[in-house]
Amino acid sequence: MLQMDDEQDKLNRFQEAFERGQEGKISNYEDWLQDHGIDCKKADDEYLQQYFQENPEKTVNHEEELEEVAEYIGFFSQRSNVYHLPVIGVTGVGKTQFIRTVSNLLGHIEPEIEQRSYRADEFLELGKEEERIFEARDELRDLDKVIVYVDDCEWAESESLIESFRIIENVVDDAFLVTSWTPEYWIHHRENAEAVLPSSTEIHLSPFPEKDSLKALNQIIKVMSDDGVDLPEAFLEEIYRYSTGIPRVFTDLLLASLRETFVKELELGSTDSVNAAAEKLNLDGVEKTVYDLSDTKVTILTHMLLWNHRDGIRPSQLVDLLDRDKSTVSYHLKDLQTEGLVESEKQGRSAYYRVKNQTKPFIQTRIAQNGEYNG
Repeated sequence: MLQMDDEQDKLNRFQEAFERGQEGKISNYEDWLQDHGIDCKKADDEYLQQYFQENPEKTVNHEEELEEVAEYIGFFSQRSNVYHLPVIGVTGVGKTQFIRTVSNLLGHIEPEIEQRSYRADEFLELGKEEERIFEARDELRDLDKVIVYVDDCEWAESESLIESFRIIENVVDDAFLVTSWTPEYWIHHRENAEAVLPSSTEIHLSPFPEKDSLKALNQIIKVMSDDGVDLPEAFLEEIYRYSTGIPRVFTDLLLASLRETFVKELELGSTDSVNAAAEKLNLDGVEKTVYDLSDTKVTILTHMLLWNHRDGIRPSQLVDLLDRDKSTVSYHLKDLQTEGLVESEKQGRSAYYRVKNQTKPFIQTRIAQNGEYNG
């Protein structure tokens, strides 16, 4: 009898929704956000990234590490030499935000110090984009003293990146380079990078502790909501639990939880929406999944992360890199897909595999804990 009642209720709700549609009363996520005091244009990943990069004083940041960088730049400001400070952290931990904050704060206290910013992927294989590094060289050549930021080093061809460092080092007598790296890329290329630019020290950015994560989440909500929206602490704590304090992860999870709240018609602030969003983003149990990976799978994932092509890597390329037979590589790739760590895309007759963005930081943490790369 209960089952029949449920079926009838489902039919009634479907009919009511159908009739609302006939009357033009269609539920809309953007309208739902507005009704709950959230600006739909601001509840957007790109908007939030741009907002906090332009307003770094409003972010929760890695305060101790900021002070450490400030000390080194202060030291550099009184001396003549070329210094290098690599900033290392997993994907989404806030390296770009950190660099923007350093630049912004320095501009406030020492506006006369010249600063230049570049993305590492601007320095692609010399011959294809060689003009860009030579433009940068000409930009820097006439400067007496300059802070140079090179972000996202993991997306540059290593040989071109090292050559770019060499060019910069040769044209500027007084330069302070701040570069950003993911752990596996720094571990793999540190020796070559330091042969050109020895590191003064390494700045390691860790995920936020719970207190700072909740503070950051409340700041994001404040930016998105014009009138201010109070969400239950349990809701925010659940987001932190899945994200482990990685800013990119808890931001994505917050936005996905809002959408799940709308789709599933839940109460705003319900932890059920966080659980549903975490499952969709493959965050549910990801730490244990990554911890339980075999050494072979970790090696495959490491190669995939080091293969810095945004499309991904083909199985045949992994076969060559790993010196394993195709069936073994295919077996492990299928497993990694089933575990929700890897995705694939068909392009013509070739399939390209890449690590899912949401799971990257957890995999990179595992690789970093191994301490070295043994591909």
